[in-house]
Amino acid sequence: MTFEKAYCEYRVNDVQEAFKTVSSSSDTTPRIQELKAQILYRLERYTECYGIYRNIIRTTSDDFDMERQTNMTAVAVNRSFEGTNEDDTVEVDSSSYELLYNGSCQLLALGRVEEALAKLQATEKLCRNYLIQEEGATEEEVNEEVAIIRVQQGHCLQLLGKEKDALAIYNSALKHKPDDPALLAIINNNLVAINRGTNVFDSRKRMKTAMAPGLEHKLTSYQRSRINLNNCLLAYHSNQDDVCRSESSRLASEHPALALEASVIKAALLGRDGKPGEAHSVLDKCAKTHPLEATKIYLVATQILLNQGDRKGAREIMMSLCENDRYRQGIVSALVTLCMASGDHDVASNILRQAVEWHKKNKTSSVLLAELWRHAADLHLRRGDAPTAAASLLELRKINPADVNTLAQLITAYAQYDIKSAQSLSRELPPVNNMASGVDVEALEASIGQKYFKKIHQARGEASPASPASPKGAMTPGDVKKTNIKKKKRKPRLPKDYNPNITPDPERWLPKWQRKGYRKKKDRRVKEVMKGTQGVSSDAADKFDITKTAGTYKTSQPTPSPQPESSGMRRNQKKKAGGKNKKR
Repeated sequence: MTFEKAYCEYRVNDVQEAFKTVSSSSDTTPRIQELKAQILYRLERYTECYGIYRNIIRTTSDDFDMERQTNMTAVAVNRSFEGTNEDDTVEVDSSSYELLYNGSCQLLALGRVEEALAKLQATEKLCRNYLIQEEGATEEEVNEEVAIIRVQQGHCLQLLGKEKDALAIYNSALKHKPDDPALLAIINNNLVAINRGTNVFDSRKRMKTAMAPGLEHKLTSYQRSRINLNNCLLAYHSNQDDVCRSESSRLASEHPALALEASVIKAALLGRDGKPGEAHSVLDKCAKTHPLEATKIYLVATQILLNQGDRKGAREIMMSLCENDRYRQGIVSALVTLCMASGDHDVASNILRQAVEWHKKNKTSSVLLAELWRHAADLHLRRGDAPTAAASLLELRKINPADVNTLAQLITAYAQYDIKSAQSLSRELPPVNNMASGVDVEALEASIGQKYFKKIHQARGEASPASPASPKGAMTPGDVKKTNIKKKKRKPRLPKDYNPNITPDPERWLPKWQRKGYRKKKDRRVKEVMKGTQGVSSDAADKFDITKTAGTYKTSQPTPSPQPESSGMRRNQKKKAGGKNKKR
């Protein structure tokens, strides 16, 4: 009964108790060992799980060998993600689409993304053929089975920078409405990563799906940690600072492997709140606890200071890096740019000189050294320091003597202070015919674009003024040729209080009542017509309204004839001028 008890505990997600039950058993049959391997897989103890599967495959041979091999490759994939798999060789087995899929995932875990994408495409084709030809599955069943393979293809495309193609795959998978909540969570998480800081409302809805309750039993801790990290980044980009702080703290406590990322997010929040000092102290602690990531951490601190406009502080942090990092090409370029922006040209020149000396001393790549010499020469030429630029170009020419561009720059530098050297070097320039031998003149002219000419407009049927058929075209000796006088454009007159820094109101030419901010005056608002005395109901007021009793009103004077009254409107009698209203 040990097997049955452990299996029931495993099925109700009580994995710890199931492992205790299995471990207490002395049974070593294949079924109890396979159950133990499954429990270890759920506990993410992949090394022990891998050993059990390998032992079972060696000692047993039955109809379930293919399934065991598939499970063992799935364990190998998680070991590669975890970094505990010392063997980087991957033998992809294509005997079934499940084995081929797991082999593709292992390639992906090792960073071989392009190979993984090709294998996943082969997996999809193999899966479709097997389900349609062998199983007789419907199109819906095929799409449901292929969905996870397609989503993994989208992940590969996303890693390769082809986000549009990945987005199309994710949306196509969502249209088929997969039933697997784990697959839905992964798709929505990847879509949030594609959105980044844009389309925040859509990202929030998708993140709720990715963090739905009950997924802790269907996703690995690695997958859950990445989803929680994306949730923190989403809160940061949507300016939910309190949520971001609480989620970052929870991320660090639940997933200690991402404690560094959580601290960096907190430091970014402090920097955005205008507290660069506190942010720097947080990052400094992180650099001490994670020395292998110190360079990245200090570059984050540099970016925070640059966002605050503190160029000097950012430069000091980069100058404090160790020489192996300080004299990298990108960091040297950033330091020189900051020095030039601050006007410290001498400091920029010294940084380039020190970088060149360090690379020469450590005998690094000649390509890096050539790039540094070229940057130094360009800098000195812009500053007008031709002798120093010429010295840099001479060193660059030693590395690559056949470079014509370097020779041309060197002649330009010599021409500013040593004309004889410039003339002697100019003899080494290749002939113009050799340089222009491969130039297609027609293609070069066509690349300029269409040539436009000014068109003279004239009436239809009228001869041009220069033709002899026109009476104005033939000039007599006494005629004087008239020249067209160019009219000068009047300078625009601006008001005295004109401020060019303030954009004018686009509604300034509209009447006030048509503008957006116009509000009617109180006395001009529509009022209801009050008829009758105060407190009288509408039925009683109608009795005193003469307009509603116009058809029944009869004059007291007798009519002179028995003809009926006309149906036209009656005019009110005019009051006598000078009359005064009497108080009633």
